[in-house]
Amino acid sequence: MNAKRSLDSQVFMIVLLVGALTALVSTVFTFIEGYGPGASITTMLCFVASVIIFVVAFVFDKEAICHVLLCVVLNIFLIPMAFFYCGGLRSGMTMYFITCLYVVVPCIAKRWVRAVVYIGSLLAMVLAVFLAIFILPEEVTPVSPFAWSIDVIVSLVINAFCIYYVASLTVRAYEREHESKEALLQKLENMTVHDELTGLYNRRELFRVMEEEVMEAREDDNYQVFMFDIDDFKGTNDTLGHVFGDRVLRSVADVLGEIVHEEDGEIAARYSGEEFVAILHCAEFDEAYEKAEQVRKSVEELRFRENPDYTITISGGVDRCNGIRPRLALRHVDELLYIAKQAGKNQITRGE
Repeated sequence: MNAKRSLDSQVFMIVLLVGALTALVSTVFTFIEGYGPGASITTMLCFVASVIIFVVAFVFDKEAICHVLLCVVLNIFLIPMAFFYCGGLRSGMTMYFITCLYVVVPCIAKRWVRAVVYIGSLLAMVLAVFLAIFILPEEVTPVSPFAWSIDVIVSLVINAFCIYYVASLTVRAYEREHESKEALLQKLENMTVHDELTGLYNRRELFRVMEEEVMEAREDDNYQVFMFDIDDFKGTNDTLGHVFGDRVLRSVADVLGEIVHEEDGEIAARYSGEEFVAILHCAEFDEAYEKAEQVRKSVEELRFRENPDYTITISGGVDRCNGIRPRLALRHVDELLYIAKQAGKNQITRGE
C-alpha cells in the first residue's frame, strides 16, 4: 500500500474499517438479543463485504471500483435488507446508510456514476422505509426499548466519529494545500526577483528598486551605486571550467551579500555574467567607498580548496545616485569601472 494516500483514500479506508468493526459488533449483538437469523446474516454479510472490499481496494489497488462497489453492496442491498431485520425505523440503520451516502459516495470519481449510485441508494432506502411502514410492517423485526436505545446511541457515536474524522482530514488537507500554494508562490516570486545562480537580486529587480525607491528618495537621504566585475573572469572559465567559474561567482556573491545590509535599504544584484551592482545607503560617501573597498579586499582573500593557487580580484566604481535615472547612474558608474580597469585593475574608482 502507498505510504501517503489522498484525502478520499484515507476517508474510504477509515469508513471500511469502522464499517467492518460495526458490522461485526452488530452481528454479535443481534445474536445475543435474539433478533433472529435474518439480522445476524445480513449484519455478517455487511462485515464480510467490508473486509473483501478493503482487501480488493488496498491490496490489489482497485480503490476506484471499490468506492462504487461499497455503495452498491451496502446502500442498495444489505442496509435496506438489514433495515427490516434490525427494527426498521427503531434502529440505527438509517444513520449507517446516511454515513455511507455522504462520506463514500462523494469519493466516486466519475460524476455520472456518482449521481447514479446516489439516486439508486436513495431509491433503495426510500423503498425499504415505505415497505416497512405501509406495505410490510409485519416483516419488521420488533426490538426492545433497551436494544433500540443502544443501537441509536452506537450509530450516533459512529456517525459523530466519521464526521469528526472527515472534517479533520479535510481541514488538514486544506492547510497542506494552502501551505503548498504559499510555498510555490514564494518560490515563483523569488524566481522573478532573484538570480538563480547566486541568489542575489536580478537586473529587473535592481532597476525597480532604483526607479521606485532611490529616485524618489529625499535629497539628503544618500544612496550610492557600486558596480564591479571580476578581473579576467573569461580566462577562469576557459582554463578551469564553467563549473568552477560558477563556484567563483557564488563566492563573490556571498561576500557582497554579507557586506550589503538589506535591512538598511541596500540591495545586492547580479547585473550580468560576472558583473555585480550594489545600491548602498550610507550617510557619507566615504562610508560607501569603504564598503566597496571592503568587498574588494574580501574577494581578494577568497581561496578555493580545489584550486588553492587561484586568486580573484575585482575592479569597480562607486558614485552617488540620488535623483538620477537608473540607466544614467549605471552608465556613470560603469565608466568609473572602466577607469579602474585601465589603471591596472584590482581597485575601486570614486565618483568624487
